[in-house]
Amino acid sequence: MESDDNWLTSDVFKGNFHNDYILGEMIGRGSVSIVYTCLHKGRKKYACKMVPKISAKKVYNENRHLFVIMDLAYGGELLERLAMRGGHSEKDAAEAVRDALAGLNYLHGMGLWHGSVRPEKLIYATEDENSRLLLGDRGIAANPLNSYNALYCAPEVLDGELPTTAADMWSLGVVIYIMLCGFEPFRGTKETEFPSPYWDDKTTDSKLLIMRLMQQKPKDRPTTRDLLLDPWVLGKKSSERPMPITAKHLREFNARRKFKAATLAVRATRRAMAFSNYHEELI
Repeated sequence: MESDDNWLTSDVFKGNFHNDYILGEMIGRGSVSIVYTCLHKGRKKYACKMVPKISAKKVYNENRHLFVIMDLAYGGELLERLAMRGGHSEKDAAEAVRDALAGLNYLHGMGLWHGSVRPEKLIYATEDENSRLLLGDRGIAANPLNSYNALYCAPEVLDGELPTTAADMWSLGVVIYIMLCGFEPFRGTKETEFPSPYWDDKTTDSKLLIMRLMQQKPKDRPTTRDLLLDPWVLGKKSSERPMPITAKHLREFNARRKFKAATLAVRATRRAMAFSNYHEELI
């Protein structure tokens, strides 16, 4: 059997990043990576994820970083756009769910799972009102179960099991819950709760959908194909009534999660730098 590192010798991973691309402004930061805009040969615009070598393999074989080129999505995160509307409806949320399901259905159809479905992974391709919602990559953080990511993890994942397609469906249920009320579900009970008055104006179908997704047993959760036929997801039983109170709660929720994510990113960066310095001293 060939070494796992032999794939690095293929032509895809040869060359110098700066010969092919012009690095632009920073547009995002993860726990172990930074995302920039970049221009290919000074013409076509892409997104570029730059990752320290201590945390991943190489695409462009630079001294200290991995450069990954991908499609550029600059339309903003799902929850931020919903909050900015000042009163989105269930039908708006259902439309976003259909887009997210399209990405998950593609993955699950190949026998793969995402493993990190959460709000910042749902990004609009452009700033246009009718832009597609894209499902971002899961990232390469070494510890996916930090205090923030754990909010979206299925019970079996928190118990140490590997993520599955069913775990993705639980995570999607959490995202839908937040879209409709502006805060995350309480995890201290066996059944999902819909506290008053925040859920009094929501349709029964929306609550039933979330309850189906957040079943304790993975085998009891619907698949992506099941959900693509759900009347609420299709917009047939989702309310068109604006939800201004939910938008207010979403703005507060977005502020909290941004602060928490930034704090975790700083901690992860410090750990990575400390490890890198220690590694260089050994060399």
